[in-house]
Amino acid sequence: MKKTSWVLLSLFLVFTFYCEAQEETSNSKLKRKAPRKFKLAIDTVSETEKKSAYDLAYQTFTNCETYDFPILTTKIATEWLIKFWKEEKSKVIETCDKYNSTHGTLVKLNLSEILYDKTGYKYYRFKATFSKNQKIAEIRVYTNSKNKLDGIIIKPIWKNDYSEYNED
Repeated sequence: MKKTSWVLLSLFLVFTFYCEAQEETSNSKLKRKAPRKFKLAIDTVSETEKKSAYDLAYQTFTNCETYDFPILTTKIATEWLIKFWKEEKSKVIETCDKYNSTHGTLVKLNLSEILYDKTGYKYYRFKATFSKNQKIAEIRVYTNSKNKLDGIIIKPIWKNDYSEYNED
């Protein structure tokens, strides 16, 4: 009887440790660590690339009242962004309406910083001034390794230190 109890106890412990290891592995898969970002000198990025990022940010937020958003093609944007722009237009409109009512219209947009990561993504950080709010907001435009537009977000308050975007 002692031998059977010892075997069962051993199996139970092995199974318990196995399950805990599996849980840690699955949790780490869910929490993907963002690649480290490096600062780029703004003058080292081509004017075409900077203009493309600026135009997306500027046209999106200056056209909030008319919802006449920029037309994206595969020449300048990723398939993902084009699909999102078409299928999730209501989210873009909702964001525009929120910012128009609380912050007003976009008055000024200045490229403040460009970051990149080892995957080739670039992160264009713009300081944005709106008509109703004295606080500077951040509009961020993402491009992939082929310099195609891949995303845009707005944060209500500019922070000098870059922080990952977490959608709540």
